[in-house]
Amino acid sequence: MIPQELHKFFWDCQVKEMDDDKYWFFIIERLLEHGNDIAVNWLMRHYTQEKIIKVVKSSRTLSRKTANFWKNFFQLGEEDVLCLQKSSQSHDRIYWPS
Repeated sequence: MIPQELHKFFWDCQVKEMDDDKYWFFIIERLLEHGNDIAVNWLMRHYTQEKIIKVVKSSRTLSRKTANFWKNFFQLGEEDVLCLQKSSQSHDRIYWPS
């Protein structure tokens, strides 16, 4: 169960109906991106480091700033973090000039 003080980070969800075991990926992802110290402390106590690292490595929605912070925190390589990879859309634009 997600503590009341963290409900504000799930402004678009029915938090009371969210199963924190079933939706662990989404919860971790949201708190890594938008959470404060209280949220991160709860996150670190509630979920294993392996699950948190899995989210950092495979999330497609973390911002570059957030992904870089957690990459450094967990001492991961940039190549290990999906959202730090060069986007397929940012290749040379032959047909669509920017």
